[in-house]
Amino acid sequence: MSQRLEKINELIHHKLSEIISKELEFPINSLVTITRVETSPDIKYGKVYISVLPDNMRGSCLKIFKKNSHRLHKILKKEMLTKFTPNLKFLIDEQEIFATKVENLLDEINKG
Repeated sequence: MSQRLEKINELIHHKLSEIISKELEFPINSLVTITRVETSPDIKYGKVYISVLPDNMRGSCLKIFKKNSHRLHKILKKEMLTKFTPNLKFLIDEQEIFATKVENLLDEINKG
């Protein structure tokens, strides 16, 4: 990945984190975090990976993101001041889920 693309990913991650904390309301007792952003080399498309706690709130939080994706894109476009702002797709970060499962298995092995 090029340095330029990494900087754009970091910028989107930072700006989007600020925007969602101000603009979106999630269910009570839920914690939503953007874990990473991956944009295409032409910067027209981007995947935003999110982590949601507790696990049973994933679906409802993802719906909130999808419902507000156009509005978030509009706000991000104003904030970024770049030539292109990628169309964003929000996804649950499966790596987080997998890492948690591996951690739990390792804990069980160490106890047993």
